[in-house]
Amino acid sequence: MARNPEVQIENSCFRHAFQPENADEVEAGHALTSFASKVWRTLLHTLSRSPEEKLNRRDLTCFLWILTSFAVGLAASWQRWGIPAVDSGRELNVPLRLLRGETLYSDVGYIYGPLSPYLNALLYRIFHPSLWVLWGHGIVAAMLILALCYWIARQIGGRFASTLACVAITWLCALKSEGNYMMAYAFGGLDGCAFVLATTALSIVFLRKKRSAVLLSAGIMAALAILSKTEFGGTAVGTGIVAATLAGFPRIRSMAAWLAAFLLPALGIPALIFSWLAASVGWRTLIVDSHLFFGHVPWQLMYFNGLRFGFGRPWHSLGLMIASLVRLVAFGGLLVYASTLIEMRPGRIPRESKGAAPKKRSRAVAGLLISLAAIIVSGIGLSDLGPFMPMPFLLLILLAGGAGAFVQADRTGNSTNRLQAGTMIIITASALFSLARMVLRVSTGGALSSFLLPGSVILFVYLWLAVFPLFIADGAVRHRTAQIVSIALAASVLITAITISVRYHRKFTFPVVTDVGTWRTSNEIGIAFAQALQFIEEKSASGDAMAVLPEGTSLVFLSGRRNPLHDEIVTPGFLDLAGEERAIESLSQSHAPLVFVSNLPTSEFGETTLGKDYNQHLMSWIELNYEICGVFGPRHDPGLQIGDPVYFLRAYCLASTVPHR
Repeated sequence: MARNPEVQIENSCFRHAFQPENADEVEAGHALTSFASKVWRTLLHTLSRSPEEKLNRRDLTCFLWILTSFAVGLAASWQRWGIPAVDSGRELNVPLRLLRGETLYSDVGYIYGPLSPYLNALLYRIFHPSLWVLWGHGIVAAMLILALCYWIARQIGGRFASTLACVAITWLCALKSEGNYMMAYAFGGLDGCAFVLATTALSIVFLRKKRSAVLLSAGIMAALAILSKTEFGGTAVGTGIVAATLAGFPRIRSMAAWLAAFLLPALGIPALIFSWLAASVGWRTLIVDSHLFFGHVPWQLMYFNGLRFGFGRPWHSLGLMIASLVRLVAFGGLLVYASTLIEMRPGRIPRESKGAAPKKRSRAVAGLLISLAAIIVSGIGLSDLGPFMPMPFLLLILLAGGAGAFVQADRTGNSTNRLQAGTMIIITASALFSLARMVLRVSTGGALSSFLLPGSVILFVYLWLAVFPLFIADGAVRHRTAQIVSIALAASVLITAITISVRYHRKFTFPVVTDVGTWRTSNEIGIAFAQALQFIEEKSASGDAMAVLPEGTSLVFLSGRRNPLHDEIVTPGFLDLAGEERAIESLSQSHAPLVFVSNLPTSEFGETTLGKDYNQHLMSWIELNYEICGVFGPRHDPGLQIGDPVYFLRAYCLASTVPHR
């Protein structure tokens, strides 16, 4: 098979080597006087290269390595997926309530699209409600996401880079303890991520084939993304629009025709589904009560987004992004100068270059020290800098380079380069649109980032392995740097995998054993839930109504009870005064024998304590009609107050059922 003269094709998932550029390219690189010009030139050169070797059976071996890594992670985290005290209750209970005949949005509060809860309800009907139904959904979705990521990565990179990127996605996204795929904090986000990636892959295929059936399929995937989680639908629709525009460029009529073919299913299907839902529950329920289209969002949820994703202090967030970019560039310089010193060891310097060696070595040492100082200074007083913070800047640069290469290829009539540049634009646009929710603070922390980062991880690895080495003029140093970068990235992924595996085994040690599955969680939550489940069994009957506030309705699912409230979560912003009245009416009519209050501070919403800072009316009614009848957790202290720095569940028994003392 013919080989690319610029980059050595990989024959293995774990070998990556760059060959030096030819002499003309090196000379041209030395002639560049502007760094910006060199960046542009290098991007155009990279994005205009011929595609690497097509997928074949050797890629199956690489994907098996990815699945092996995933299997190791599943074994390390077995039954430790999700946290019973938070969002998991909503994801477990909403499908069960739909299965019992309640109506989404009107009877059951939900702020995401309808697809995932109805899909999980169908799975409950087929397999019977249990933890393993949702865990199985998550495992299958994770495998599908990894397969799509590998295929997308291989459109722009080789086997090693694609395998490494997917293993990184496995541990940074699918398996991390906070926000894993097996018990997704929102299955709408998990399914939406899969549909975004499917839209991206089909958009690439369409750009190459220009078949309307492929574009129609991309539109259907985008529609399913909207029906999973609205913001993911925006990403999918934006990606499809980019692909349709590129396919028709520069003819306006062609662009309009392809756009219409994509948008008809992408927007038409959700419009029909939401209209059907609105006919049943009313548009106000969808738009105002459920915030499906980001209208009438309570200030508490806006505060949360501003605090978590950097929009509350945009200039501070921008400063963090710039500091993180400086650190990333400095780290690259550190690798280059270290590689230079390695290549200047005695016996490796050509005889004709020995006279200039001392001066070159001194420059390398100075560069190494300056890079190290820049890394240290850029991180002073900043604890939340991460490698992905500057991704929006890098994606914009990559997008500009892709656009330049695409226009240049279109003018010269080079269809191969046009397709490669277009492919890069589609992948980059998809990754950039995905970051819209957290564009000012791109981090691997938090639950949402697990679903937003896969595209960025692919391009992050691509930039380091395929683009960065091409900025180095000296062929030997470039080759050494590429090796060190590969080792550094692989080592960081390995360290992350070990850290996450150890964290799972140290943090989630308590088994909560129930009829619907065994769930391993932290000691404090596990002890509280185990004690509460025993108490519930003694004080109520299966199928009885039982409320848990402000979240933690996993307890309802695990105990076989039912939630009488409209909402599974009543953290700040979910209940206004009318909502509290509705909750009181539901509790009163259901004669729920038990109400639990989970001691979860909610300062990230701007209001910390249930009954004191928010939902005062609801809590006052509970305290008037119920009596405290138990405190469950590591500390059996009746004097514990909501807001104390220890987790516990406080049980309230209906006044008429409180035993005489």
